[in-house]
Amino acid sequence: MNAFSRWRQRKAADAAETGSFRLVSSLLTRSARTFLSRFGTATSPLKLALLLSLVWTLPLHADQLEWFTDIEAAQAKARNENKVVMLNFTGSDWCPWCKKLKAEVFDQPEFAEFAKSRLVATEVDFPHNKPLAPAQRQVNEKLVQVLQIKGFPTVVLLDPSGRPMGETGYLPGGPGPFIQALQRIVAGRQASAAPTAPPDPPEPPRKPPVFVPIAPAAPLRYNQLALKAISGPKNHRMAMINNENFYAGDTAKVKLLDERIEIFCKEVREDSVLITANGKPMELKLSKASGNN
Repeated sequence: MNAFSRWRQRKAADAAETGSFRLVSSLLTRSARTFLSRFGTATSPLKLALLLSLVWTLPLHADQLEWFTDIEAAQAKARNENKVVMLNFTGSDWCPWCKKLKAEVFDQPEFAEFAKSRLVATEVDFPHNKPLAPAQRQVNEKLVQVLQIKGFPTVVLLDPSGRPMGETGYLPGGPGPFIQALQRIVAGRQASAAPTAPPDPPEPPRKPPVFVPIAPAAPLRYNQLALKAISGPKNHRMAMINNENFYAGDTAKVKLLDERIEIFCKEVREDSVLITANGKPMELKLSKASGNN
């Protein structure tokens, strides 16, 4: 093969690689093209393979909604940026309506665009199969009690100071109807907070009241283990023993008189719980006065 033939083959190979580069570049996002302009035109199979890998590794959406699980961090951000906290009470891996709300609203670019300048999105999750840290689960359960959540999904709005503004749930129709529901909650709260009459003139100063200190309440003491309540569905019941909450499989220290004993919860039944206390098996019955939630 003469030198002219070898030159023509090399030019043809370079043209094929350049054509492949243009095809790859047309598929990339704007951020990828910026990178490619700095990287230079691919002139070898190794560089071309690197470019192809970028197509699959670059994110499809650069501005997805940020979600918190730490309620204190979410409230701090809301105060600093004067935003509304949106609490999404969900069973992410078992609740069908929760999954529909996520797919049809929260994962949509239209909702992310609306929320990023107005909301601090916070997930309060109660999964069945995904791991959840005990401390996180305890915080989530406390939020359910304080806000009196009755079912999933429930979406609660808190103002920047942490006061509840209102709640909603799954709404069909995608981001539009859901966004309108949130706007109505915020607008209703702002209308109720607006002054309706000029303030009354200040009262004349009064004599300060005499302060009488109140004696501190005696600490609550238990002299025996007692089953206080049972709540939750049949396959995920929670039992309160003295002042501690237990699911089946939980272990915790419970205060009894002046010591703390180790309780292991084996099974939570409809009106009783099977436990071991410092290794000793026993069954605690739910009293009629306590009831079953």
